[in-house]
Amino acid sequence: MFKKAWPLRLWLSIFIVIPALLLTLSAFSSYSILRDGPVRFELDALSVLTSDVFIQAFLASLKFAGYVTLVSLLIGYPVAYYLSQSKSPYKRLYILALIIPVWSNMLLRIIAFEKLFYPDSILNTLGIRLDLIGTDLAIVIGMTSIYLPFMIFPIYAVLEKLDGRLLEAAYDLYANPFKRFLYVILPLSTGGIISGVLMTALPAMTTFALPERLSAGNTILLGNLIENYVMRTAQIDFASVIALGLLLLMIGVYRVLLRFDAEGETLV
Repeated sequence: MFKKAWPLRLWLSIFIVIPALLLTLSAFSSYSILRDGPVRFELDALSVLTSDVFIQAFLASLKFAGYVTLVSLLIGYPVAYYLSQSKSPYKRLYILALIIPVWSNMLLRIIAFEKLFYPDSILNTLGIRLDLIGTDLAIVIGMTSIYLPFMIFPIYAVLEKLDGRLLEAAYDLYANPFKRFLYVILPLSTGGIISGVLMTALPAMTTFALPERLSAGNTILLGNLIENYVMRTAQIDFASVIALGLLLLMIGVYRVLLRFDAEGETLV
């Protein structure tokens, strides 16, 4: 068994285990990849967690993640429900239309939104003039567009597998469409909703290119803060502490997902 699994173990070691160990070492010692010197244990970098800039970035990340997750759920659930109930011969084409943007380069999509959100854009030819750069609305629209599929597909995966006999039983018991949705469909799709919420909220909290471009640098999220510490101030230890915290958050999210989806059926 070990011999068959060695490529996976090697891949996990190189790209996950070793970077995580280096991240931990940088966060809790004087080690830095940018300079030589003795390595000693220290906790000075933990002070970043109480700094004003971290608290502001953390609260901003929570705010935008909350907005984007709520909007994505309000849009994504009806779309997922429609797709699961659709008998159209173009159903697979609709699903493909949702998947294709995920395959495209995210930075290109962000730049496209940036160009559209300036007052002078190609939309002027249609009589539309947007001036959204630097606003919260621009960030929410951009994030929702990018992360919406991560809400739709987990919910769709659950709704697609619903046992039709349960809906027939509800119909036989004279439940109207609203009650069938409220008491049968919605409770049975809870796992997909939770998976979609977590898979949308987490990347929305940690993105950095999108708020940097669409807010004109006015909004700092956790991803932007890590980038600043690494690329501009070379404070790798501070960046490592924040990144390690996000890594632990991701592990916690994965554990939550397993509670509601032990077989991984709703994971995109």
